[in-house]
Amino acid sequence: MHELAVYLHLDEATVTRLVSAGKIPSVQVDRQWRFKRASIDQWIEEQLVGDDENFADVPDGMKLPLEDLLPDQAIIPTLRSRTPVGVIEELAARAYTNGWLLDKPWFVGAVVERESLSSTAMEGGVAFLHTRAKDKGKIGRPFVIVGRSWEGIMFGAPDSNPTYLFFLLGLKYDRLHLPILGRLARALRNPATIAKLRALSSPDQVRALLLKEDAEVRAGRIDHIQESSAFQPKLDRQLRLRAIRRLQAQKAAEVTTAEKRAAALLGPKKSKPKKKAAPRGPVTAPRGPVTPPSSSRGPITTKAPAAPVAPAKPAAAAKAPVSAAMTKTVPAKATAPAKPSKPVARPVARPTSKR
Repeated sequence: MHELAVYLHLDEATVTRLVSAGKIPSVQVDRQWRFKRASIDQWIEEQLVGDDENFADVPDGMKLPLEDLLPDQAIIPTLRSRTPVGVIEELAARAYTNGWLLDKPWFVGAVVERESLSSTAMEGGVAFLHTRAKDKGKIGRPFVIVGRSWEGIMFGAPDSNPTYLFFLLGLKYDRLHLPILGRLARALRNPATIAKLRALSSPDQVRALLLKEDAEVRAGRIDHIQESSAFQPKLDRQLRLRAIRRLQAQKAAEVTTAEKRAAALLGPKKSKPKKKAAPRGPVTAPRGPVTPPSSSRGPITTKAPAAPVAPAKPAAAAKAPVSAAMTKTVPAKATAPAKPSKPVARPVARPTSKR
């Protein structure tokens, strides 16, 4: 179902509703819908226009050459816009300038309304912009406008990558819209084609490649499609330098504008006086005078610093007589008792007898 929605470039819910109602040819196998490309192409061709349109005057979308819808003036090799709405307005302005679009405000609003429902950007960097309702009174002639962005714009693609190629479809009739949309989608399924369109330098080369790929689709000759990661746009040196300079100039302008706005909001800056840093530790004065060394070549002698003069002490007060009451007796330290000594026997003097 998802592949068919991408093929028809319609919302998946819309495709599911049409398939369930039996309006799109399909076959259900193992509870899954299957579609044949030949049946889908035939269903696209059988789509009818409105009741007020003259069927004979409307060309067949499957047979109408793309060069009738894509003149030389319809190629914008370098888009200046950087936003989705800006891209839509720039593409519509090209159609309005050439007289293909009669009511530009209505057309831009209708395209923006369609994009608000679901993005028309596809995987690979391509978007097909169109309106939901067709108002042939506001479109002078059917047209396709092609615009290219070198840097890419975030446009809501399913792969969340930037979009580089934009196709604005103002086909006026439903009988033209679906066939042309299907042809362009098939022509740009090949990542190699997208890479070439992004790398070509002149609008004539872009238009020639689109016409060639569309002719291959109408003839039924579609090459095997490889993975998109294998293809990257190869830009020549001049185009690469031009793109780099454009980016540098844009960034410089944005920085300058931001600085001016910030300066206008903040006003002139006032310089604050710098505070002297306090010493981390206590500062001690030198003990003696420091004498510079002599400039003579002889031995350097230094004088011993003079001894600092001690400040005079105040005269001691006269000592008053110390009274006995004021004296304090310091108790003597207790001494261990002496060990008793052994008694020493002394000779007893015998009394002398008187003769």
